[in-house]
Amino acid sequence: MIYDWLKPQWNQVLAGADRMPHALLLAGPSGVGKREFAEALAARMLCERARGAEIACGACASCVLITTDNHPDLLTVRPEALDDEAGEGDDAEDGEGGKAKSKLIRIAQVRAVIERLGVGSHQGGYRVVLLYPAEAMLSESANSLLKVLEEPPVNTLFLLISDRPRNLLPTIRSRTRLLPFHLPPIDQSMAWLKAQGIAQAADALALCAGAPLHARDLAASKDAQIQGQFVDDVSRLAIDAPLDVAARWAGWLQGRKKGEPGLTDLPTLVTWLQRWMADLVMQSTAGAPRVFVARQAALQALAQRSDVATVLRGYNELLKVRALAHHPLNARLFVEDMLLRYARLFRAPR
Repeated sequence: MIYDWLKPQWNQVLAGADRMPHALLLAGPSGVGKREFAEALAARMLCERARGAEIACGACASCVLITTDNHPDLLTVRPEALDDEAGEGDDAEDGEGGKAKSKLIRIAQVRAVIERLGVGSHQGGYRVVLLYPAEAMLSESANSLLKVLEEPPVNTLFLLISDRPRNLLPTIRSRTRLLPFHLPPIDQSMAWLKAQGIAQAADALALCAGAPLHARDLAASKDAQIQGQFVDDVSRLAIDAPLDVAARWAGWLQGRKKGEPGLTDLPTLVTWLQRWMADLVMQSTAGAPRVFVARQAALQALAQRSDVATVLRGYNELLKVRALAHHPLNARLFVEDMLLRYARLFRAPR
């Protein structure tokens, strides 16, 4: 699928379809559609009918094979933990012997693909290797891939996807053509989310740092039940009555029955508060928020009750405790401490 905000990249790449580089690095923030773009590009390059900037026809023999995940010339390399992403059951978490599936791309996976590339194209055309996330490669995996990138097979396209391209080996980056991706404008993302029927789209998009696909997923998750209340809390209630809000948030972390998951988790709450405070800094320094545009009035009111240095200090404190959010000794006390620190950043209203 090619989202409207990605059409410039699509047209850019396919303007030279007959001079396609051997490797593209699709790099940018998560939640904007890089993987969907790569899958569509792979289908386009393997399609028997599409020409120019056309998308894959979806009907030829090659497209049918892709639809059924049986195309011999489309090779996917990803961590084992992502193999069952379509089905989020227990099998997606445990591998053989009950061990957690790896979140890294191992050298054996890369070598297996290289071996497959040693055989000619089954369909007589392009071969496409889709690898993501590229930063999940171990150093030996990256070095193994580097060898084939230095001497790529004929009519082979490597599509590497990365949210954090700086984490890649410089030699990997130098042997791929960068195709940058960016967050779409807020207005465009809002229009798309509303077309998807997303309620509270503005808050969802802001909590997801402007990433429209993450905002869509948030709306379909349990977290959607609390997103509006969260923003209301940090706008006012968490400052006036931080312990009352802490009690509510602690309740979100608990399931209705013992052993059941709650409505959200602690790392998510910390991340949301970080994004809110980042926009508070933007409001204080630039006079406008970046993503919480629908809550500018609340941010402006808070900015008037503090100063940039104080808010930055609070933001940096939050960064330090973020790692503890994954394994707190006591979640309730963690939330109470976090919100008391937050409340102390602001003066009483005049």
